[in-house]
Amino acid sequence: MGSMRGLPRLATTRRAVAGAARSPLAWLLGGALVLHLVGIGWGLPASDGWDNDGVAPRDFLAGLVETVSPGRFYTYPPVHLVLLALLTAPITVAALAHAPSLDPADVVQEILQPAYMTPIAYFARFATVAMSLGIVWAVAKVAEELRGPRAGWCAAAFVALGAPFTYYSHTTNLDVPYLFWGCLALLSLVRAVARHEPKRLRTWALFAALAVGTKDQAYALFLLSAPAGLGLWLALDPRARGALRLVLREAFLAVGIGLGLLVLVDGALYNPGGLRARLEFLVGPASQAYAQYTNDASGRWHVVRDLASTFDLQYPWAFAVLVVLGLVLLARDTAHDRTRLVAGLLPLLVMVSFTLSFNCVARRTDQRFALPQAVLAAIYGGIGVEALVFRSRPAAARWLARLLVAAAFAVALFMAADVDANLLLDPRYDAEAWLREHVRAKDTVETYGLNVYMPRFPESTHVIRVSPDPADHRNPMPGVEEILAPFGDAAARRARFIVVSDGWAWRYLYDPDEQQVEGHQVPPTQRETESDAASTAYFRALSDGQYAPYRLAYEAAWKSRLWPAYEIHGSTARDIRIYERSE
Repeated sequence: MGSMRGLPRLATTRRAVAGAARSPLAWLLGGALVLHLVGIGWGLPASDGWDNDGVAPRDFLAGLVETVSPGRFYTYPPVHLVLLALLTAPITVAALAHAPSLDPADVVQEILQPAYMTPIAYFARFATVAMSLGIVWAVAKVAEELRGPRAGWCAAAFVALGAPFTYYSHTTNLDVPYLFWGCLALLSLVRAVARHEPKRLRTWALFAALAVGTKDQAYALFLLSAPAGLGLWLALDPRARGALRLVLREAFLAVGIGLGLLVLVDGALYNPGGLRARLEFLVGPASQAYAQYTNDASGRWHVVRDLASTFDLQYPWAFAVLVVLGLVLLARDTAHDRTRLVAGLLPLLVMVSFTLSFNCVARRTDQRFALPQAVLAAIYGGIGVEALVFRSRPAAARWLARLLVAAAFAVALFMAADVDANLLLDPRYDAEAWLREHVRAKDTVETYGLNVYMPRFPESTHVIRVSPDPADHRNPMPGVEEILAPFGDAAARRARFIVVSDGWAWRYLYDPDEQQVEGHQVPPTQRETESDAASTAYFRALSDGQYAPYRLAYEAAWKSRLWPAYEIHGSTARDIRIYERSE
């Protein structure tokens, strides 16, 4: 009898599997999974990853300690840090069990070993991959809500092929995690409007709070879009005005839920001094010290212009046409349906909100800071694709449109695959192979800069990392001796090899006399670097082959003829130069 009772459940499972197999969205999610898993082992195994500004493998536990320590703070809020701590708890427990003692120094020395750091990095990257698929799904569901299932899976195909999105889906950076929660918030908001279900505003607030609690800049997704969207809803939708008291009550309740959760997770209750210090840091050195545009109307105009003009760093230019087409068609087809019109404008409002509230405030247009706009543009892009591929008339025009769209998607697929190729063919692998072949056990190798820029050195090699900054300002690396000294005294230290990553050393090779474009500026951090004349002279002499007694022995550079070099976040396709002492 027991087996008979299980038959309906088995039949239901089989139908679900069969339905998923026939679902274009399921296949597209599978394709995105492949794109985001190829190269997932980039730079591993190691005690530290190559994810520039990533939070794992080593920073998130220390970040949690800083978050709860009175008066202290970590750069990022704790939501994703807590998630990673829970996912990697068994590894942390194993490290604690094997440490010589529970003294913090002994614990740190133990857990920094690659045997622990590597699986922690993989767990963190897999979490990002899962959230990247969540973004693809949420974008599809927003487009489906606005235009139907076909537009949904067209939008999924669109966003899955974003090149920076593909890169950040491989890393432990917080850009994909906060966008995951942000996209779920947008989906809830769109459904609240499109389905006349104001209670969904509560879910919107929950996800919005989790987004801001993951990375502070998520505030910019909602700061202007939420009040503007609510205002448009009440102004344009007669049904919303008819339920004015209900809509306003749910809106105020949602704000209370969001702010309450944010206060709970962001440290306002348990570490108000640390939260205040973190916010002062974020609006000060963490943002303004890196501002690339002047703090005036001209600078902000160039921020907006550059965000638009660098669309091709996200997708092929043909995709921009699809985005504009989708937005125009949506506005046209919903002109007499005010509910759907307001719902359809919500992604655009979020894009505008982020541009004005973050890009124009921080004055940054890096690819990761254009990622929200690129991800949400896929909603309109999917609508444009669906219209061309399935609705064009006559049939000859429809087939021509399909051919052109297929060509555009082929280019986008190549761009996304190129990201994977750059992870697999990173020049640091070449540098590591050369070092293994040429460095002897008795040799000393001198290097500089942050962990994320370095190749992995042979285990038996004596490696010294030199900096004029105190050693306690650096992330420790097992087996690396930290030296406090001027860079330019390398000749006196007599290392046989000097290893320099352009991903880090570029700041000393930057031309300060380079003509700046109107509205742009040299970031304050770069001006500070340029003021260090001695270090700048040393790295330029080394680069020009004028620093005796060292000569360039090997340059690990991008070599592929098929895949173009793809530089993003100072992390990929950067040369490694190895100098050898000639005496």
